[in-house]
Amino acid sequence: MKVTPGTRPLDRRTVVAGLAASTAASLFPIPTLGQGTALRVGALLPLTGGLDRHAAQMRLGLDTAADAVNGSGGVLGRPIEIVYADTGTTPRGLAETCARLVREENVAAAIGPFIAAGRKTAARAFGELGVPVVSATNNEGLFCADNFFSVGPTPNQDIFSLVRHLDGGTGRSYFLIGTYSSWQLSSFRQAILKVIYGFNGSVTGQALTPIEEQKFRPIIRWIADTGADTVLFCVPRVPGVHFVHQARELGLLERIKFGWVGFNEMHAHQLPAAEASQVATVSPFVASDTEGGVPDLVARMNRLGGGDVPATYYAYTHYLALAAVAAAAERSGEAHAPAVLDGLKGLTFDSATGPVTIDAESHHAHLGIVAARGSGSNLEIVERLGVIAPEPGCSA
Repeated sequence: MKVTPGTRPLDRRTVVAGLAASTAASLFPIPTLGQGTALRVGALLPLTGGLDRHAAQMRLGLDTAADAVNGSGGVLGRPIEIVYADTGTTPRGLAETCARLVREENVAAAIGPFIAAGRKTAARAFGELGVPVVSATNNEGLFCADNFFSVGPTPNQDIFSLVRHLDGGTGRSYFLIGTYSSWQLSSFRQAILKVIYGFNGSVTGQALTPIEEQKFRPIIRWIADTGADTVLFCVPRVPGVHFVHQARELGLLERIKFGWVGFNEMHAHQLPAAEASQVATVSPFVASDTEGGVPDLVARMNRLGGGDVPATYYAYTHYLALAAVAAAAERSGEAHAPAVLDGLKGLTFDSATGPVTIDAESHHAHLGIVAARGSGSNLEIVERLGVIAPEPGCSA
């Protein structure tokens, strides 16, 4: 896995391709702050392996947060620098990468990784060195550690909320689809036991597909044969767009309720309006939101990304992660790893959608959640679900 602090400016097309390797500080030079005293933060991103679109959104959020922090005088007078490390899509070599970020790059905290299989590995590797790591993507919960923090939704915040939004207690029949992923399997099991069955609903079938699957017609015919009236879909990558296209072609999309965990502006941009409008989701962030600081944040992301990278909840949660690290250092009054770790516990800090609190015991974040639906090439909020406390299923 490649660790790349770099000093070269990054052009826009390189951001979109996910091949970036320079730090945020190189993108946003701050001549008034002492570069030698920077607060360095590692970012574990899947820059290679087919997740370049996701990585570009994550990087956009991190770079926007660094720009905001440095533009406001830095952290305790220090600039914040991001050291990007490529994790690919497997945990192979991840522990060594984490150690290198601390020993060679002097990071005081880390953000990531995206891949579910790497979270425990990263937390344990950084934990041995006393460094906090902040996860910024959906996670299945069930794992807590003294140095592990999360600003991404747990199942009760996204999957359970989506089921409640779709179901409303009416006891619908569900067909569940996910990719080969441990967090999806765990999250589905929790949803079935805690929410679907709780509403007297039923599960007519489940399917797991390869990550890059694009031919969904056999599964769509299977769904139709089971008589399911709701599809709960958990395929975060672009192939999910192919499912929606094919479901409409076979006449299924208009006959069912379709809930997509992880549906965001990246996907909506690729769907015709008639198809996007059939897709419901829940999220901690929707770029079209007109309340709070969202319009300003989206405008800043669009300026930095040049409009090539959509502002999605991936960008937002990675923005939150870096903002949390900065706020933790400010809270502790020092910018080294033990101080950041202590400052993250029970931290409350401002965000574009309102205050965010990291639970003092579980280290997972209380998040404002909205229900949304595709609208044109974007998402439109249809219901505000309020701040939902995390239920990771474990305690520190």
